[in-house]
Amino acid sequence: MYKPPEQQLEQNELEGNVGLVGILNQSKLCLDSLDEDYADGRSELESLQARLLSGQFRLAVLGQFKRGKSTLLNALLGDKLLPTDILPVTAIPTFIGAAESIDVHVDFETDEDPIKFTPSSDNPLGDFLADYVTEEGNPHNQRQVKRVEIGHPSVLLKQGVVLIDTPGIGSTHKHNTEVAYRILPQCDAALFLVSPDPPITEIELDYLKEIRKRLPQTFFILNKVDFLDEQEKIASLKFLADQLTPLCDGVPLVLAVSARMGLEARLSDDVAGWKDSGMQQVEQNLIDFFAREKQQIFQESLQRRIGDQLNNIIMQIQLSLKALLLSEADLKQRIEQFRQSIPDVEREKHAAEDILSGDLKRVLKRLNKEVEKVRSRAKKEIVSQLESLVQTVVDTEEMERLVRESLAQKIPVFFAPAMREVTDIIRSEATDLLTLHQQRSNRLIEQVRQIAAELFDIPYHAPSVGRSCTKFEIAGWSSDLFISDMDPLGQRLSRKFFTRKYRRKKTVKRLRDESQKLLNQNVEQINWALRRGLDEGFCQFGVELSEQLEKTITATRKAMEVALSQSELQSHKTASQEIKLTQALGKLEKILKQLEQ
Repeated sequence: MYKPPEQQLEQNELEGNVGLVGILNQSKLCLDSLDEDYADGRSELESLQARLLSGQFRLAVLGQFKRGKSTLLNALLGDKLLPTDILPVTAIPTFIGAAESIDVHVDFETDEDPIKFTPSSDNPLGDFLADYVTEEGNPHNQRQVKRVEIGHPSVLLKQGVVLIDTPGIGSTHKHNTEVAYRILPQCDAALFLVSPDPPITEIELDYLKEIRKRLPQTFFILNKVDFLDEQEKIASLKFLADQLTPLCDGVPLVLAVSARMGLEARLSDDVAGWKDSGMQQVEQNLIDFFAREKQQIFQESLQRRIGDQLNNIIMQIQLSLKALLLSEADLKQRIEQFRQSIPDVEREKHAAEDILSGDLKRVLKRLNKEVEKVRSRAKKEIVSQLESLVQTVVDTEEMERLVRESLAQKIPVFFAPAMREVTDIIRSEATDLLTLHQQRSNRLIEQVRQIAAELFDIPYHAPSVGRSCTKFEIAGWSSDLFISDMDPLGQRLSRKFFTRKYRRKKTVKRLRDESQKLLNQNVEQINWALRRGLDEGFCQFGVELSEQLEKTITATRKAMEVALSQSELQSHKTASQEIKLTQALGKLEKILKQLEQ
């Protein structure tokens, strides 16, 4: 398995880490005077210190499914390392770090022993990875894989960098979106990847808001530009910059690349092709960043995590001190009251989840109804007019030309407002429902907080929801409506082989069929885009509700268990523990202030 390069930190970098190392050492020293009830907190601090001393900088490639994340990583590594396909592939986070040769380490959520794998001609890497990290080989993570680590002899990785391939958001595999959100706390910076097909969506912008909130550095890349001409590339870059600017400090730098062409160039040692693909600029920007800013960003990222952990420990100590003021009988009574209240909270949570699922079905039913209205109107307003052309125009070539021109004119005029109308209806209904669910969720969280407040007079501040559910947005779609020329053979060629009567009959039938198909494609484009947005929005809301409630209950329960174990000690020991806790609390609060300065 890969290990960090032996000499990862230069002297100035080591000196820059002294502050955080000192804070971690002081914090652990404070916890050394306490009992095993704080072992978990100490273990978390030790893990953060190990990250700090290793110097491993975790750079994740994030974005929507099928943007080309795995291909981009393969291009940077100069190797067809990660599986790629036309369907959503990556389902499990894959960490790629420096090693002398390629090897793989698979960790599981269960007690199953980790698997170590070294590829050979008889056992190729691609086949092995496909069984563990892809949706096809490991659907819904049935193998319960926690993470996959790959060692690779890339020069880029030897700078103390770990690249992370992540599942894409927005696919029909909802669990992939959940994993994509949960991986963020493990990252230090991100490469955010988009492509022109379609342009950046609301789902991606919501995800980006969460990324910007959690990570101090994000690079933006527009992939698949080899499918665009120069004018289209400029327009795509401008559109993307306009969308990103409100979320960034000024207009962000967006690099245009073709990861596919870059990978081909690296594999064939084509220096000019590597440059033309845009990947050389990405590589150079990353190298410059690692040389100048990596350490600062790395420290900022770890500083946030250390602060969060110190806040958790301080809250636990405060709750324990409050509990020590209560008699053992009184404390047990209050703890029992809390325990008895949890099943009611859990039942309300399950009921809220059922209601949420039911409301999603009702919104989807409303969506189907609105989509069918659009389909019916399209037939009435577009097909009827086409039918008049079919009936009145004699010449088949002229008929085809007029039908094509009519469709090209009428489809955008009809479907652009139809898209907005249906979107507004569905957004309004979904927003109203999610607002009610948000209020219900807040009441559940506050219910648990209130119990904790009554027990210890220490309110627990659960993390706020990552996005406002009252501003529900629908996923975007391509602005290019489906408009085809519907002329596979060409009328001029048909004239040479078929009679006029036969040609007219076939042309009329084809125009009717293709026109109807074209309308249906546009209708389904609305349906698919809105349905995907609804699925993602409701799914993410459910995940956030569960995480909020679980964090609140777990933190409160842990503090009560600690307090009870301390209360059951002899009185002089309890007094001694109270002194230790008070001293540790004072020191940790000073350390936290030092960290925040």
